[in-house]
Amino acid sequence: MFNKTTLIIFLLFTILIGCSKKSTDYIAASQSKSQSIQISDDKIEPIDNHNQFFQETTAHKLITSSDLKIRIENLEDGVNKLNELMQKYNTYASSKNISENSRRYILKVPTDKYNFFINELMKFGEITDYSEMTEDVTMKYYDLESRLNTKKELIKTYQNYLSKAKNIEEILSVESKIAELQSEIDNVGGQFRVLNNLIDYATIRLDFLGPISITNYKKDTIIDKIKKLMTGFGDYISTIIIILLAIIVYGIPAIVILLLLYWILFGKIGLVKKVYELVAEKK
Repeated sequence: MFNKTTLIIFLLFTILIGCSKKSTDYIAASQSKSQSIQISDDKIEPIDNHNQFFQETTAHKLITSSDLKIRIENLEDGVNKLNELMQKYNTYASSKNISENSRRYILKVPTDKYNFFINELMKFGEITDYSEMTEDVTMKYYDLESRLNTKKELIKTYQNYLSKAKNIEEILSVESKIAELQSEIDNVGGQFRVLNNLIDYATIRLDFLGPISITNYKKDTIIDKIKKLMTGFGDYISTIIIILLAIIVYGIPAIVILLLLYWILFGKIGLVKKVYELVAEKK
């Protein structure tokens, strides 16, 4: 009797422990599942991080430009050295202006050789002014590239449609769309090529300035003063001679003309006097 009772109590106790363990496991699993979902939610990246991810996974596209003014002792030597440097680094001048005491260039330097070029250029003489600017055009570059590729794929699709067109209306409609897409491709492609050139070639606006000319003040000596006096006296005599010649050339003929008019109007002929007499007789 004792053994049966003990066995029954033991079985009940075992069942209760099992149920308690399952309940505990279920609660723990539920908590674990809930915690797992929360962690998963925390790991979801917001859409705003897209640009950061894009920048980290693509090569940066930069436009570099600078302004440089250098004063050198001999302009011709500086130009010769510049030509050698341009040849060395595969650089070309898109613009050149020559004046009396300066030379101005707009240089296009391969971007990967820009730093080497500018460092050697700065050794030519005294730097009077220098500034540099770098513009990040990464987003613009990949946007143009994506738009261009999309339109190229789209025009291929329309070209396939053209081969399957069943009537004139469909052919004209597809050809019109192809022409529109081609115009957009030319426009976007032109922008893309210009941007590519600015990225591939850095721009340097270079001014070579010649030496500053200094004129020393020199006090006039007695001989210099006599020379200036004689020069002034010579100018005075020249002026008088010119006036006399003007009188001879223009004055005498003018006097003769005036005398002739007086002789005709008031002299022996006396036209004025005769007209007056006729008017008086009529009255």
